[in-house]
Amino acid sequence: MEKKQDYFRVPITMPSNMVSFLENLGIECKKSGGHKVANTEIVRALIKLLMDLDVDLSGIKSEEELESRLKDAARRYK
Repeated sequence: MEKKQDYFRVPITMPSNMVSFLENLGIECKKSGGHKVANTEIVRALIKLLMDLDVDLSGIKSEEELESRLKDAARRYK
């Protein structure tokens, strides 16, 4: 596992409904008996999952097309 000092800050922008969703995910972890998971931890876990997916990235021209390809890859994930 990398040390926190090896991390880079990456500014991202997203609509408020996505920010609320992230916050609620973290809070739900705590409500169900765990600890609140920080937004950055959720995003890192999702990126680790993406790294394991076999996503066809050829010819993508939009966020919507990328989302569709990611969903296809997630369906095939085992």
